[in-house]
Amino acid sequence: MNSFLKYLVFTIVSAIFLVVQPAVSTAQNPKFSFAAEVSADSILIGDQLELTIKANLPKGYEVQFPFFADTLVTGIEVIGKPTIDTLKKENEGREYLYSLTITSFDEGFYRIPPIRLPFSSGLRIDTAQTSAIWLLVNTLPPDSTITTIYDIKTPLKEPYTFAEIAPWVGGGLLAIALIVFLVYYFIQRRKGKPVFFTPKPSEPAHVIALRELELIKTKKLWDTENHKQYQSKLTDVIRFYIEGRFGVPAMEQTTYEICSSLKTSDVLSKELLDELQELLSLADLVKFAKLKPSVSENLGSLEFAIKLVNSTKPIEQDSNNEADDEDEPEAQNTPEPQKFVEDKGKTI
Repeated sequence: MNSFLKYLVFTIVSAIFLVVQPAVSTAQNPKFSFAAEVSADSILIGDQLELTIKANLPKGYEVQFPFFADTLVTGIEVIGKPTIDTLKKENEGREYLYSLTITSFDEGFYRIPPIRLPFSSGLRIDTAQTSAIWLLVNTLPPDSTITTIYDIKTPLKEPYTFAEIAPWVGGGLLAIALIVFLVYYFIQRRKGKPVFFTPKPSEPAHVIALRELELIKTKKLWDTENHKQYQSKLTDVIRFYIEGRFGVPAMEQTTYEICSSLKTSDVLSKELLDELQELLSLADLVKFAKLKPSVSENLGSLEFAIKLVNSTKPIEQDSNNEADDEDEPEAQNTPEPQKFVEDKGKTI
């Protein structure tokens, strides 16, 4: 009986000792654990995975995790910011979970070196490190269904449509036509010929003048009270004849300028030139000084104008005068002859 009691007491004491000893040992030597891992040991280019760091520390200890800006190691990039969670353990310790998203865009076998983790309790400062991690990054596998690789095809050639060609053809023809026209224009201008049409041959100046003078004579415009109108009509016929026959711009010149030009060119005799000057001077006085000449003076001016034209018309026309008179009835059926342009604004 005494032996049994002794054995029972010994057993109870031993059990108590076995339970109390680990607690005392743990209190004297707290436990620490640090580990790092990735969610996959191999990925395809561009895939993402999680890097996790676990740190188990006794009560009163804090751990400092590293900061990675944008690159974990060469070839492995960091995406976003890390997250840190804290869990309380039953023994009043704490477990820290550090998570970071990473990826890689380069094929290869990468080694993530050990990560240093400083920790402290206020009185004690130490540093731990994790184990190295290996990560395999694979490229995309070739498509097994494709047996032959072909070169890139060139763009298909489509036939040109009329709508595509028409603007170029039209523009080219227009440019050619413009060049031909410019060449033709400068050639005609250099030769002194008309560009667009050839003018109809005009009647000789003396034919027009004699016809107009005969018209004045037939209508008896010299026997009128409107002396200014008569003198303007008569002098316009004479000026038109002088300009067409002798090349003197009489329609744009004064009486003095006309007489000076004719005298310089020596195309009229002195007698005709003096009489012409008297006729033009009389007309100027009638038009601008309101002179009223007599009927005889008006008739004399008309007769001199006819004399001037007959005396100075081209010689080769003289032999055809009789033929012109004989053909006069036929001329009535011909188109209307050219008429001169009157100019009533001349000054002395």
